[in-house]
Amino acid sequence: MWRSRWWLRLRQSRGYGIHSPFAYDLITNVIYARYDYYAFYDIAQSLRKNGLHDDATAAFNRLSFRLINHFNAKHILEVNSGKGVNTCYLTAPASDIWCTCVEKEGEKVAVAKKLHSTAGCCEYVTTLPPSGSVKYDAIFINLKEREVVQGATAGQKMQDEIDVQEYLSIETLLPFSHEKTFWVIHSLKSRRSKHFWSAIVKDERFSVTFDIMKKVGIAFLRPSFHKVHYFV
Repeated sequence: MWRSRWWLRLRQSRGYGIHSPFAYDLITNVIYARYDYYAFYDIAQSLRKNGLHDDATAAFNRLSFRLINHFNAKHILEVNSGKGVNTCYLTAPASDIWCTCVEKEGEKVAVAKKLHSTAGCCEYVTTLPPSGSVKYDAIFINLKEREVVQGATAGQKMQDEIDVQEYLSIETLLPFSHEKTFWVIHSLKSRRSKHFWSAIVKDERFSVTFDIMKKVGIAFLRPSFHKVHYFV
């Protein structure tokens, strides 16, 4: 089973056997694009000036930039935005991008606000906006930021579980989407994130889904498309 899945992932990651022009273009020119942008170097310098780095998540951050740039997304919802590192990449493609960052930890928000103090491209909130109050072009759900820290109390662990479950609900996030909205889930390593991603892949309302090396999930609503799942 794993050998056939590995072979399928290898072929599809190179565009082989992909008959959909939409999927082929996304895989070859966005997911596995072989070129960089000047913005990547500018962001890296900005992070260093603020005592931050993105060494562990650079590949995902750059993919985030390419996705926003490719689909010309202007209104973005970033759930569990942390210290704002990936937010830099989400807002860099154009000056008219607006990102709503949902983050409950005040210390991380303070770092993010300092990082984006001159950009004026973000708003920071502790909870999701009222259901259906706004439609976003892209929804990024960062599950890595919400891992329970070692030594957390039972109460903290319970609250973290409540926070995560609030976001890991298709029905909660769907009202913020329109038919061309795409969702990005990172990472897919934990049990709960795998369960959430599996539910998205099975949901008939999501027509096209991409599993990127078991690390990142990208899902498109696109009701006019036939349902298909790619391993890339």
